[in-house]
Amino acid sequence: MFYKKSKYSLLAITAILTILSTTQADASSFQATPKQPQSTNTTIIALNQEAKAEFERGVKLYKEGDLKSAEVAFRKAIELDSEFAEAYANLGSLLANQNNLPEAISQFENAVRLRPELAVLHYQLGVALYLENKRPEALVSLSKARDLLQEQGKTEDAEKVEKAIERIQAES
Repeated sequence: MFYKKSKYSLLAITAILTILSTTQADASSFQATPKQPQSTNTTIIALNQEAKAEFERGVKLYKEGDLKSAEVAFRKAIELDSEFAEAYANLGSLLANQNNLPEAISQFENAVRLRPELAVLHYQLGVALYLENKRPEALVSLSKARDLLQEQGKTEDAEKVEKAIERIQAES
């Protein structure tokens, strides 16, 4: 689940694009995968339709491998709707993939602030914090993700996060 800093591209960051194009987290959100995001038929939570369109354009551009344009689209979605948690999270994912962890962490924090009920957001923040060698903060975020998953009855995913927590604690 966790990789050394030299392997950012293998981090479970791309999974968030799939997860955050939906309104719910599922089991695949906790698997590291180099696959491109898959299309889903669920509703994005955005008050502004232009923001939603920019977000969807960002996901499309990401799938096509145009990360620079995808970043611009996610930033535009945020500009149009400052309460659009999924756009913050996807921007954070892109920034983490580009090894810009400090800004990625900031974007994930915004997403968590807006959608604290989504375990995947806490998980992604925890991963980014861990990679930035902020282990105590990472443990807080990962613990919150685990707790939310347990509350949602997703015990298998909660156990995976718990194992990651234990590995981090063993490193300290």
